[in-house]
Amino acid sequence: MKKMIEIPIEVVELEENSFHLLIECKINSDQKGEMVIDTGASKTVLDNNFVDDYQKIEKEESEVKSRGLGAGSIETEMAKIDRFKVGTLCINQFSCALIDLSGINEMYRQYCNREICGLLGSDFLLKYNGIIDYSRRVLQLSTDRVG
Repeated sequence: MKKMIEIPIEVVELEENSFHLLIECKINSDQKGEMVIDTGASKTVLDNNFVDDYQKIEKEESEVKSRGLGAGSIETEMAKIDRFKVGTLCINQFSCALIDLSGINEMYRQYCNREICGLLGSDFLLKYNGIIDYSRRVLQLSTDRVG
């Protein structure tokens, strides 16, 4: 039987009828931050300005190209984080992409005086069978990951 955990979601309205879903996370032993649940992001990413301690994954091991909805590609490097925690789910040696999110954080500071540390992408949501329950404002994750 699959065990599901629930993580509270905060709904943030950036502009009228423009919403982002935020969850809290913890990186390594002491860095707390907030991530946007981004079902349109193919890969989970962290802000390279936020992460202090990580292990870079050599390009031969992983060649990643990142692209947003705008034109051009985004400089990306792959990394392993010693410990990544959302709710009670703790993942050791968590692989993710690192990109510069300063442009997104500029928007967050302007509209709601906050910053985010990353985007929780569909790779993570698929692996942990993520279900967004909008009415209860929780993200459900299975501790028996799918793949």
